[in-house]
Amino acid sequence: MPNTYELIAALSNLRGVSGREQTVGKAAVKLLKPYAPDAEFRSGSVTAHIGQDPEKPTLLLCAHLDQVGFLVTDITAEGFLRIGAVGGIDRRLLLGQQVTVYGKERLSGVISILPPHLLKGEQAVPEDAQLCVDLGVSDAAALRGKIAQGDAVCYGTECRMLQNDYMTGSALDDRCGVAAVILAAEQIAQTPALPCNVTVVLSGQEERSGRGAKIAAATEHADYAIAVDVTFGMAQGESPQECMELHKGPAVGISPVLSYEMSQALIRTAARAEIPYQLEIMSGMTGTDADSLAMAPEGCAAATVSIPLRNMHTPVEVISLYDVEETAHLLAEYAKECGAE
Repeated sequence: MPNTYELIAALSNLRGVSGREQTVGKAAVKLLKPYAPDAEFRSGSVTAHIGQDPEKPTLLLCAHLDQVGFLVTDITAEGFLRIGAVGGIDRRLLLGQQVTVYGKERLSGVISILPPHLLKGEQAVPEDAQLCVDLGVSDAAALRGKIAQGDAVCYGTECRMLQNDYMTGSALDDRCGVAAVILAAEQIAQTPALPCNVTVVLSGQEERSGRGAKIAAATEHADYAIAVDVTFGMAQGESPQECMELHKGPAVGISPVLSYEMSQALIRTAARAEIPYQLEIMSGMTGTDADSLAMAPEGCAAATVSIPLRNMHTPVEVISLYDVEETAHLLAEYAKECGAE
């Protein structure tokens, strides 16, 4: 197993816009197989099992594979690409961004907009219809056989280490959660006499439809489920009531959608194992795969464990490696006592 930064970077530098998760899914399967030999990528998600004893309850650990990005909606006669957002994108950040287009050939480009004299009034933020990708060609004919409508477009940035144990990248939501689940699977697989079975689901299409988690809720028959995702991290000018702090450990969610008993059990596990944690209070839906997992037809207690992240859905998301490692630690420790009480 590579170190934590190498693991997250290897996953995050792969590209997988919602519905196009194959590359990152197949990479995750290879990383999981030493701990769950039946790991496979199918129907847009990765599934794997550690123990399948029908007499034991099942804990499902879920993190999503997909990332926000764009699809090519049109190619102009001049060779520019019109693009549409896949997931929540802040258009203020897009001007001048480097992107990569994943067609039959992989091409680099930059996002530009209509020149100022063609804009309507004082438009500080461009409309979707004004966004385009400049690939450096002179007409559409130059792209024939290389790029087509429906091809995926992703930010062109790759992961880098910052100071201390912080890192930045464009797909840390939710590849850092995927990494945490894989690290937890390694620890869980080494634990003798687990009181539960553990199912790993690395879900597809969370950013758009939640399809992967909905399928898992209906087919994996879990008794307990934890969605491992990111949450808003404190940055300059942010509200402490709405954000979690980086480098202070994972955030345990409390929400009317979630099982209060399970959230409290996670808190007790963290305290027992001396794992730092924060509380994320949500008065409604969680906005994660937990919302779907909690609706499993046979009933399932659901919880969230989230990694604080700055600059969500941008080319420069920021996390702390410490938080990812402690998230994995909490998941593994909870699995050691899940269903034993």
